[in-house]
Amino acid sequence: MKGRYHTSCTEFVHPGMIGLVLQVRLKEFRTYTLKNDDVNHALDQILASHPFRNSQQCSGLLRYIVQHTLAGEENLLRERVIGTEVFGRQAGYEPGEDPVVRLRAADVRKRLAQYYQSETEPNDVHIDVPSGSYRAHFRFKTDPPAAGSEIEAPVSAAPPAAEGPDSASLEQSHAVSESIPFPATGGVPHRSRLFIVAMPLLLLFVVASAVFLFRANSPEKASFRRFWAPWVSGHQPVIISVGSNAVYRVQDDVVDRYARERGLDASGREIFIPLRDGDTVHANDLSPAYGSFVALGDVAAVSSIVASLTKQDKAYQERFPNDISFAELQNTPSILVGGFNNSMAMELTKNLEFVMRRGSEIDDQLNPGRKWLLHASLDSHDTADYAIVTRLIQRDGDAPLMSVAGLGQYGTLAAADLISNPAAVYQMTRHFGKDWADKNLQVVLRVVVVDFKASPPEIAAYRSW
Repeated sequence: MKGRYHTSCTEFVHPGMIGLVLQVRLKEFRTYTLKNDDVNHALDQILASHPFRNSQQCSGLLRYIVQHTLAGEENLLRERVIGTEVFGRQAGYEPGEDPVVRLRAADVRKRLAQYYQSETEPNDVHIDVPSGSYRAHFRFKTDPPAAGSEIEAPVSAAPPAAEGPDSASLEQSHAVSESIPFPATGGVPHRSRLFIVAMPLLLLFVVASAVFLFRANSPEKASFRRFWAPWVSGHQPVIISVGSNAVYRVQDDVVDRYARERGLDASGREIFIPLRDGDTVHANDLSPAYGSFVALGDVAAVSSIVASLTKQDKAYQERFPNDISFAELQNTPSILVGGFNNSMAMELTKNLEFVMRRGSEIDDQLNPGRKWLLHASLDSHDTADYAIVTRLIQRDGDAPLMSVAGLGQYGTLAAADLISNPAAVYQMTRHFGKDWADKNLQVVLRVVVVDFKASPPEIAAYRSW
């Protein structure tokens, strides 16, 4: 038995196989090195583009993420580590109190979407930072459209199973240019050896194809495509209207006078003038800043929506409510972001079942007395928020309209994240009938806020018609 076992092993691990394995491994190493070079070249082009060259923080964050993803250093791609390494925060700082990493990552995703939207000559590598992660994904232009074409660096793979001397499949799949002859051996006939090796490869291909097709046609992705179809199926760019918060600014001459009297001329106009009890502020000292200030939560919400549209190859325009006419919204697919700070959203949804009222509540107009109130702690930090997702496609010939509106910024952000997540969209639409995609929808969401972080929303009420 010992001799037979030795003979069998010799047959499948022939000395000539060592050269083939080394050749394949060397080719893989060169291929992966070239791909890493392609990634770095694409990164340099992105950082030199208009969306990134004026933002040192976003450029530094993207370079950090790409380099450590290529190196496989997942331990350095955590929020607290990134905060200290990229943004100079003290070790042990609390990300819940200082969300700089999340905000800048959302800004990076938005700028990447803008870059690829304006790109005329596609790079060999498409770089993405998926929402909810700080790891980069790379998609190579030369990759085949099959499962695994979008890969994460570092790239690594075990060598393929060894084959017999006349194996064409090994030469074709790895482009091995030389043919290495094997001496004839006893034991298993040549065709049997080829069958032994080919069958596992064939089964692997079938399984990989099945997984790819399942993922591409999974219920989650199918629901996601149906949910977004009215906005991405046409030729017009989608209008994204983000709400602007009501802010009064101190007049420039007042700020200039204050800075001059205290030697603060080099500080510019972005300074706070301290006000004490009893101080008087005159109306002439203030001016309303229309369409100038947006809540950070609304910015992050827009970033999530832009990422969803970009992945579906859909163009978009970002506009403030005072820069849009009702005629445009009648003829153009639109998404309204924000609640009380978005006048368009408030006006166009005021006659639906679920509406926002009195600055801190959502009312059910078909069931008087049913309402959801915004909760805040004694220090005015939100501990819970509510939001309304409205999807209107039956509008008497008008273009489809969607609204993601929170009582506060946490609600708006949670609602935007929900409609940008295929799994969350699938879970939400399961509450409706099979023909939900052809109906108008409204969903009230409850969002728990802990340490300035919004949890995944829960459905509090819904309606379709």
